[in-house]
Amino acid sequence: MHKKIYIVIIAILFLLASMVANLIFGQSSLPRQQKVKDEIAQYQAQIESLQAVIEGHKQEIDRLQNDSLYKEKILRTRYGMSKDGEKVYQMVK
Repeated sequence: MHKKIYIVIIAILFLLASMVANLIFGQSSLPRQQKVKDEIAQYQAQIESLQAVIEGHKQEIDRLQNDSLYKEKILRTRYGMSKDGEKVYQMVK
């Protein structure tokens, strides 16, 4: 009778030990889950940053399509363009 109880207790302890080992060292271990959570948080931050960049580009596109003064400013400053018959003076340092 006592022998059966010892066998059951040993089997239960072995099962518990294997479950704990699986939690620590297994494929879905706690350290691995934490690493995956950290990666998800990092990717989420990257997504939010890229969405802000996209929104900025959308606003720039909208201004270029609808704001003629802004478009003229960009053409003059970035590309050095001028209107027909207009003289452009460039200051040299």
